[in-house]
Amino acid sequence: MTAFTSPVVTVRPALPRDKADVAEFTKFIWDGHDYVGEAFPEWLADPQGILLAAEYAGRCVGCAKVTRIAPGQWWLEGFRVDPQFQGWKIGSRLDAACNAWWDAHGDGTLRLLTSSRRVKVHHLSEERGFRKLGEALYLEAEPLDGPSDAFAAMKPEEADEAAAFCLRAAPGRLMGVGWKFAAPNPVSLREAAEAGLAFWWRGRTGFLSAWADDDERGDRLTVGLEACAGGSRVELLRDFRRLASARGMVAAGWMSQADEESSRALEEAGYKRDWDDSGFLYERGRPAMTGGAAGL
Repeated sequence: MTAFTSPVVTVRPALPRDKADVAEFTKFIWDGHDYVGEAFPEWLADPQGILLAAEYAGRCVGCAKVTRIAPGQWWLEGFRVDPQFQGWKIGSRLDAACNAWWDAHGDGTLRLLTSSRRVKVHHLSEERGFRKLGEALYLEAEPLDGPSDAFAAMKPEEADEAAAFCLRAAPGRLMGVGWKFAAPNPVSLREAAEAGLAFWWRGRTGFLSAWADDDERGDRLTVGLEACAGGSRVELLRDFRRLASARGMVAAGWMSQADEESSRALEEAGYKRDWDDSGFLYERGRPAMTGGAAGL
């Protein structure tokens, strides 16, 4: 008599054949604006970090990514599960596999950003050893007409100087790198400068990095990190609105950890909350290793 067994969910490194499944099950997430299906081919080609897939009955039904932003700076992203398989704890299994891989192969710090409403993710992250850094908010202002010459482009070879300036002038602040965050570092700042998105402000009394994306309205520019050693943070943020206008953007955004000082400066500079939701930032380091760790 032949025994038949039901398919089981397995977690493995992602394969090119998973692209079609991921594109299909993500196409209605975020009202059709999910970025994962579009990013998946690029993630497959990333030689650093790992892209994992959950497979069931020959189909990819979930994915997650560990991304190396810069030396010692890692990011968890792209957690998605096929809506037909919600409740199967696939997300928890992907999360465990990502964390196990990073414990075995990563270094420095691992971070993630999740919605403030996802209480189960908060508890799971804390169980994994993450600590909550704070709440991240997105605020937005209309671009302002006027000269943008308060900013001078940072040169890529000035990345070390800029990183030291940010760490000195904005201690403890993280730098937004797209929808990811990292401590200010020369690699990320050099990349921003090469993209034309890193600036000295008013005779190097301040510094600002930015990142660009778009929505249904058009292109927008968002502050990655602003740091002032002299001058007014409010004026720097107003000048950023002029920079956004000079570049033809439909909006000037700010997304980072919120605190009382930031909130006051942003309000005075004309920025307002654009989303009802917010995000919680978490980070952890590698645990002390007492034995070997198996990787995927």
